Amino acid sequence: MDKEVTPCTEEIQRLQRIIDEQSLMIDTIPVHIWVLSDMETYGRVNQHHADFMGMKKEDLEFKKFEELLPKDAADVCKQSNRDVFETGSTAHTEGWVSNSKGEQRLLAITKTPKFENDGKTIEYVICSGVDITERRAAKTRLAQSEENFRTFIETIDDIVLIGDTDGQVIYSNPATTAKLGYSPDELTSMNLLDLHPLWAQKEAVSILTDMFNGKRSACPLPLESKTGRTVPVETRIWFGKWNDSNCIFGLVKDLSKEQEALQKFDRLFRTNPALMALNRIPDQTFVDINDSFLRILGYSMDDVIGKTSAELGLFPDTDEQKRAAQMLASYGSIREIELKVKMKTGSIRNGLFSGEIIESQGSSYFLTVMIDITDRKRAEAEREKTIQELQSALEQIKTLRGIVPICSHCKKIRDDKGYWEKVEAYVSRHTEVRFSHDICPECVKKVYPELSKGKTD
Repeated sequence: MDKEVTPCTEEIQRLQRIIDEQSLMIDTIPVHIWVLSDMETYGRVNQHHADFMGMKKEDLEFKKFEELLPKDAADVCKQSNRDVFETGSTAHTEGWVSNSKGEQRLLAITKTPKFENDGKTIEYVICSGVDITERRAAKTRLAQSEENFRTFIETIDDIVLIGDTDGQVIYSNPATTAKLGYSPDELTSMNLLDLHPLWAQKEAVSILTDMFNGKRSACPLPLESKTGRTVPVETRIWFGKWNDSNCIFGLVKDLSKEQEALQKFDRLFRTNPALMALNRIPDQTFVDINDSFLRILGYSMDDVIGKTSAELGLFPDTDEQKRAAQMLASYGSIREIELKVKMKTGSIRNGLFSGEIIESQGSSYFLTVMIDITDRKRAEAEREKTIQELQSALEQIKTLRGIVPICSHCKKIRDDKGYWEKVEAYVSRHTEVRFSHDICPECVKKVYPELSKGKTD
């Protein structure tokens, strides 16, 4: 016979369903939930906490801590629980707890007392624990990252400025004060645009707008120091967050050293007695030449800039020039390559070329240097001619360096063909010596004794 379903039975069933649903919910949420019957005894626990402890729920529930934990761990739990039971106040703590695998996990634990009807006696304490290990690690990493970032911007030699969305300075690093002379307090009262010279501020607005819109990557306008000194810089900006607020980051590279080096190079380039030129890669057009180039080859700037050496006809031997250019492109440099160069007048000069590839503002160039060796080559040619003439003369008198057959009586010399000839004729024929005739004192006595006698008397 079927049992009669009464309203009371239906209510009991409804309540049981609610209890079952709540139990299921409590067991499935990833939060530790347990009840303390007293300061040293478990009450009910949820499945998540049981899994964490590596036990079944029934093995944990209504057990004393000494039965489940090492003594030192049990004592720590009891001391923590005693504070709640004695004060009757909700407690919030964080602590490292070992799970069943021996892993240390950081739990944020809340313990809330449940009072009996008198409002004074604690019936039990409901505990909940949230695993915040990853959250704490992420927070630590974030804090470390922020510290590293701050250390970086505090120590780099570049200027770092942070402004709000209106451009008002809210942070400046020590390099800003060192290079511009403004104190941090002075800088926070300024707008980013105020750091540019007055004449550049209008253009700076236009450039910064283009940068915000992605049309430009950098601003080349200089900054101005507190004393009015112009500081050459390159500025890059981007949007970001600072103290959870939207902001503008500015990284400003001081180009003073680069500009000084450029000025030194320019002075060296302009005044160098050697011919110097810069050619753009890859079209090899001239972008700059020095004064020696113009003076020695007879060109003007307008003649050369924007043209190639082929268009100017600078090299009579184009094959040699192409080989030198290929060596420069392949190896990055050349040293002391001899080439002939044609002047504007058509005259030929001899040059000793060296060169290398340089980089500037993202572009590549050939930097070539030519030493004019025309006079040296002319001197070498004259020397070679003289040497050849001397060698020819030595060839002509080569027989005089050996044994020359000479008649012991008449003193005639026998030549290479066996003919006998006078000494004067032989020597004149083999050298450039020419003879003039005279008579020595000894011969005067022999040939003209009367003359010799007269002089004696």
